[in-house]
Amino acid sequence: MIPTPLVRALLKVKLKAGKNRLLQIAAAVLLLAVLFAALFMYFENVDFYTAFYWAVITMATIGYGDVTPQTGAGRAVAMVAAVAGISTFTALVSVLAEYFISSSIRRMMGMHRVKYSGHYVVIGQGSSIESCVNELLLAMSRGEAQMRPIVVVFPSDDERKKAELPEEVEVLIGDPTNGETLERAHVRGASHVILALEDDSKSVFATLMVKRMSKARVLVEALKAESVELLKQAGADRVILSRSFAGRLLASSVFEPEVVDVVDDLTTALGHYDIAVLDGDGFWGMHYLDAMKRLQDECGCFLIGYYLDGPVLAPPLDTAIPENSRLIVVKPAVSTGK
Repeated sequence: MIPTPLVRALLKVKLKAGKNRLLQIAAAVLLLAVLFAALFMYFENVDFYTAFYWAVITMATIGYGDVTPQTGAGRAVAMVAAVAGISTFTALVSVLAEYFISSSIRRMMGMHRVKYSGHYVVIGQGSSIESCVNELLLAMSRGEAQMRPIVVVFPSDDERKKAELPEEVEVLIGDPTNGETLERAHVRGASHVILALEDDSKSVFATLMVKRMSKARVLVEALKAESVELLKQAGADRVILSRSFAGRLLASSVFEPEVVDVVDDLTTALGHYDIAVLDGDGFWGMHYLDAMKRLQDECGCFLIGYYLDGPVLAPPLDTAIPENSRLIVVKPAVSTGK
């Protein structure tokens, strides 16, 4: 069994050589066609366009018969052109086929490049990736997130096999701390990069790499509390301490299991209810109670607070909604009102 890294290296070399050969053979075909056209034009006394048309048709062994040599020298040129055409066109077709097959193999192995712009890039491994992608797709289908392509980068083919992702998701394989992998995912043009690696040190390094290459917002899953500050210093726009959050939910399930059910329902778009943040510019200056009633009437949303430099939940009913704040609401998951 040939090791996968060796196969990848060979494919890279083969693809580069294939591109060079393709250009060389294409140039040879063009030069031969021009040469035979010039000779045919000279011996048969026709214009260059007609001669070039005859050369291409003859070299491709199509032979319509609408332009034929009338002189002995012209027939000699035709015989040489036919033989040379068989050789060069066969070589050109074989190199083209090889190039497309190589591209297909690269795509199957997740070694290809994407050329999206403004897309979401999700990098990592484990169950976080699958749930993140599914949540993004559902949010996009409901108009809660912008419609953008999703590119997922797994560190190995084994990790890719563990995940069940929809067909529309582009999947790449490669080391997330390697600049070449990030280039293939075109993080330079991404709008958001989500990191869910099972090693905080790799997450820090990957964050630094992404921030050096791109202006995308970087959202990172951290496994240890001491890594949060490091990731923020590396440039992460938001850090989620996943295991700490899971630990708190596990503890809550002992003495208040209902709270765990509520949190689980609110944090997934697949639940009965969804927590959302809405633009509040039409509510600025309005009393909290009036804003609550208006939202209930307009879209069936229940106002639980507002966000301004941090969340403010359940303020006094006579509190005025501050300017530049956003509204935090709970709404039925089937609702599309915003």
